[in-house]
Amino acid sequence: MGAADVELRSGKSGQFDVVVDGTLKYTRGTTGRFPTDNEIDELAGG
Repeated sequence: MGAADVELRSGKSGQFDVVVDGTLKYTRGTTGRFPTDNEIDELAGG
């Protein structure tokens, strides 16, 4: 698999987002928790 451009964004009030190739793939605002390392790997295509 090719490498993805992954960006982790932290914001106010503990917000935590994972953006892959410019697309929001995970947001703590929706799930109420931080993603696991494995979830981040899967979101990045690895």
